[in-house]
Amino acid sequence: MPKYAMAIDLRACIGCHACTIACKSEHDIPIGVWRCWVKEVEKGAFPDTRREFLPVLCNQCDDAPCQNICPTRALFRRRDGIVDLNPDWCIGCKSCMAACPYDQLFIDPNTNTAEKCNFCANRLESGIEPACVVVCPTQCRVFGDAEDPSSKISRLTAREPTTVRKPEYNTRPNIHYIEGSRQLLDPTHPGQSGTYKQGEMDAQRKEAVPPWENKRGESRTVYDTFHRTPWGEKVELYLMAKGLSTGILVLSLLFWRYGFESRLFSLWMPVLSGLLLAATGAILIADLKRPERFYYILIRPNWGSWMAWGTWFIAANGALTGLWVLCALFGAVSLMEALFWPAVAAGVLASIYTGFFFAQASARDLWKGSENTLDIGIQSGLKGAAALLLFAALLPVAQRAEALAALGNVLFVLILLHACVLAFSALAHRSGSTAHERAIELLLRGPFQRDFWGGAVALGCALPLLLIGWRGLGGWGSVLAGLLAAAGSYYWDRAWVRAGQAVPLS
Repeated sequence: MPKYAMAIDLRACIGCHACTIACKSEHDIPIGVWRCWVKEVEKGAFPDTRREFLPVLCNQCDDAPCQNICPTRALFRRRDGIVDLNPDWCIGCKSCMAACPYDQLFIDPNTNTAEKCNFCANRLESGIEPACVVVCPTQCRVFGDAEDPSSKISRLTAREPTTVRKPEYNTRPNIHYIEGSRQLLDPTHPGQSGTYKQGEMDAQRKEAVPPWENKRGESRTVYDTFHRTPWGEKVELYLMAKGLSTGILVLSLLFWRYGFESRLFSLWMPVLSGLLLAATGAILIADLKRPERFYYILIRPNWGSWMAWGTWFIAANGALTGLWVLCALFGAVSLMEALFWPAVAAGVLASIYTGFFFAQASARDLWKGSENTLDIGIQSGLKGAAALLLFAALLPVAQRAEALAALGNVLFVLILLHACVLAFSALAHRSGSTAHERAIELLLRGPFQRDFWGGAVALGCALPLLLIGWRGLGGWGSVLAGLLAAAGSYYWDRAWVRAGQAVPLS
């Protein structure tokens, strides 16, 4: 069985875009999306300038992040090494788009399923080379069996030094470039002009992928394709709804277990948690491009995907919450005691799995790091404490003063912890990754600075801490602090999700 790979001699590429058009024609690719394209980078300063061309396509990685994160195993590896996609099993979750470090997957607007290059597998099975290889007028693309020492590609890579895109991601790509400069291969190195095949960017696209000036002025990306960011408002709402649901459940059960036997904690707050969990599921399903297929995650899960695990954690959390509410309604205290730790564990798992899932979207360097998982758990508790404070202040509750005081203390500690993680993530943590540094720059001084400084820091941390410390306000100070902290948490989620996707990948 062959192991297919491709080598591209950038010394011979003339930027004619014949490969792009041949690919579109072969696979009937709709307008506005591409399996392959040619990126152009301009180097130098007038009058000493030159333009370089980079043919871009799926890297057919040996360790493909898109395959690892796909929750339904729609992405799979063939025996010949090609990473292919079965659209019949794709639910359109877009997680593969978030995971690919090379920005090579897209949603086909005709089918609403993911799409990508597969080395023209349909042609290979008929003994014909990929369309982009056949049509290249300079024969800069060399395709063949990388494990056959007599093949053309093996002979070429044996005598010519080659490089790959983003070797630091350890995906072991099978597209090799000859004479590829860093300015051409690394999308974070050249400045971003904001010009794409569709023309100048509109305001919405500039916020999603803002132009970037290379301070050295030595290179600029002048021709590229625009890629829509996979996750937006629905994912931000999902983080808010799930954080509220799990935080309310875990804190309510803890307060019930350790001395506050009010029905608010034993029954009504778990009911609210269940409703919010149902809303979380509805938001997740609505964000799918093929929402009618959502159950595919349950019937053919990829256990290597945190999205698949998260679906089962949410399902378990929902089932245990429902059982808890039934027991509380009928006063089955002994059963509530038996359900206590399983329900708390399910709530915690449903809360923090999101950190592992975002980290599995390995193309986005801002989302990596264990501090993000920790902070998602902290924010869940913070949002839950805010909701409990509000309802404990408005509704008749036994031991109200003690409950408000205890919840205020919990909120104070969680806001402090969240502020510490924010300071570490945005101000102190330096991963050494250019993509991570650029995302931080966009947070602190770019288009997301208002959400970060005004929303997450001032509204979500500084003001709530001052209000809790203002003893003259009493319990209502804690209630207001909780509402502000929850709002600030939403702004942080919004900035974190968007800044993570604003760094160009290709």
